[in-house]
Amino acid sequence: MNDILLLDGGMGQELVSRGMTEGQLWSGQALVDDPELVRTVHRDYVAAGAQVLTTNSYALGSARLEKLGLGDRVAELNDLAGRIAREVADEANAAGKQVTVAGSLPPYRGSYQPDRVADRDTLLAEYKRQAVHLAPHVDVFVAETMSTIAEGQAATDAARSFDKPVWVAWTMTGASGANIASGESIADAVAATTADAYFLNCSDPERITSGLEVLVAATDKPVGAYANGFAAIPEDWDIMRGDALPDARVDLTPKRYLEFTKTWLDLGVSIVGGCCEVGPDHINAMAHHLSQEGG
Repeated sequence: MNDILLLDGGMGQELVSRGMTEGQLWSGQALVDDPELVRTVHRDYVAAGAQVLTTNSYALGSARLEKLGLGDRVAELNDLAGRIAREVADEANAAGKQVTVAGSLPPYRGSYQPDRVADRDTLLAEYKRQAVHLAPHVDVFVAETMSTIAEGQAATDAARSFDKPVWVAWTMTGASGANIASGESIADAVAATTADAYFLNCSDPERITSGLEVLVAATDKPVGAYANGFAAIPEDWDIMRGDALPDARVDLTPKRYLEFTKTWLDLGVSIVGGCCEVGPDHINAMAHHLSQEGG
């Protein structure tokens, strides 16, 4: 397990658990109200053993900010998200650790909403508009929680123009079988998208486990997984209209999440971490296991 890379866990729900006001801007609200809280969460993930910090930019796409009357702050907030993560990583590296920064490029019109994905030209422009402000601070881009093949293609293609490695992660939430949220197959998604690593993310760990065998078989590039800890997500759930986020599962303890992680590693996954409701304690349990196993 010497080549296993450990990501951080979720940012938004961790901020909520620490007192951030929950609303339509979600994780981005902390950058408006309390940027130091974001810094603290990043530091706690480093202390837990994370080797990759993901920028707090999931909620900072221009379409979302414009809808909330913050369109004039796209540059400012994305630059701040990137800068905070970079500063924490540099601080850790100065202390002898090896921490890199991944720039988060999210779905722009709601998570798990494949029917809302915009056309390619629109997406390319939007992703470039966000990525240009993250690029000075990040080592790699991660297009995450993608719902369709086209969405993942547009995000990765836009990110590639900044001459950095690009990862792509699809959610399986809302689909059945070995498919991404749109119902398109995992194998087809990989075949149609050029990335440096392929992931399944932001779905329950059981669902991700069911898709990983297909993902591993579909590519010779590194494969990763990072699940969420949400309870069942209602079919009509929509954060963009202000719906509250689903409750957290009570059974997904750090020990239980680690068991899923071990299964993923056995399937050939080489990059692991956590998404919503997976926090520093979960990452610490994973880090401890990897250190015991020589990872």
